[in-house]
Amino acid sequence: MLIFFTIFIMGLQLGATACAISCMPIMTPILLGNASNKQDGISILIKYFSGKVLAYTTISSIAFLGTDVVKKYIQNDFAIIKFGSIIIVIIGIYSLYLALFSNKSCSDKCTTTSKLGFFGIGFFSSFSFCLPVSSLVTASAMGGSFLASFLYGMAFGFGVIIIPFLFFYFFIFKITSTIIVELSKYNKEIKIFSALLLILVGGLIYFEIIRL
Repeated sequence: MLIFFTIFIMGLQLGATACAISCMPIMTPILLGNASNKQDGISILIKYFSGKVLAYTTISSIAFLGTDVVKKYIQNDFAIIKFGSIIIVIIGIYSLYLALFSNKSCSDKCTTTSKLGFFGIGFFSSFSFCLPVSSLVTASAMGGSFLASFLYGMAFGFGVIIIPFLFFYFFIFKITSTIIVELSKYNKEIKIFSALLLILVGGLIYFEIIRL
């Protein structure tokens, strides 16, 4: 149990770093661009952070199952970051298309597609192999079983998301919940801005100007 707690603390440390916190102002309009109310906003956050948890469990699982070549490759995050940033840009372009040209009568289908996009953003933005994530890879590769390595990734992922989730939930939804109602009047403009910002962030990640 001690190793699970240690890995959880490593994730918590990553979630509390200056880098992770500095990304919050960037991600706020992206995450809340489609939030017409508090319930919808929380649903978006859950999908975004679920993507991050799945990413870390994927990393830990590959580290355990992969050959030595795969384990060496996954620690070289260059190709993964490039691929992830391209996916983020594609999601941004698609979100921009929906904001500009989507049929106003569509509801469930558009909402579902958009929220799946937030899940993808959370997933692909997590493939940045800093020291804590490299430690997760090492611990998972040395894990005694697949289940143990899988749980390492889950513990790490939940550690990473706790502080950012609490920030968004208590600050955005508790303190400024009335702002969401006002912003809903400018829903299309916010969606366009969020999509453009998402494209910009993906481009900056691709050219290694910023790292999430």
